[in-house]
Amino acid sequence: MTPRARQHSVVRTAHGFTLLEAIVALVLLTTAGLALFSWMNASFDGLNRIEQSNARAAAELNALEFMKTVNPMERPEGQIKLGEIHVNWRSRPLQSPVANRNDAREPGPFMVALYETEVTLESAPKLAAYTISLRHFGYKRTGADLDVFGDPISRNPSARSTGTAGSR
Repeated sequence: MTPRARQHSVVRTAHGFTLLEAIVALVLLTTAGLALFSWMNASFDGLNRIEQSNARAAAELNALEFMKTVNPMERPEGQIKLGEIHVNWRSRPLQSPVANRNDAREPGPFMVALYETEVTLESAPKLAAYTISLRHFGYKRTGADLDVFGDPISRNPSARSTGTAGSR
């Protein structure tokens, strides 16, 4: 064999990718990308649920703290805006009002009753409207302003007698 014939019989090696290799690489890259995209989407969904849960918990805490100041016997229903949160409430008595009792089991100066209150919270972009239910006492001061001895309590503390005035 002549040297020239020998040169033609040597197999040439390809430099770079063939079309088939490029397609296989793109399929593998696309599969990995779809798996990564699916994982990121699930992570963002989880973050959105956590954000909504935190917003709901903050709204409930704010509403519950506000409702501690509401006397359902005097304000059985109402509404207020606490920041971005709209709070609506409606109370109904679970029992008839009764006179409270002091430590000596004597009637006290208040009428009290247990109330069930439905509190609706709403914040348009972050929080869909939902209702929570709570129970708390309502009270109203009565005319029974008597001290422990049954004497009327003076509204002016300086007008009370100490028992020593005029005893010279």
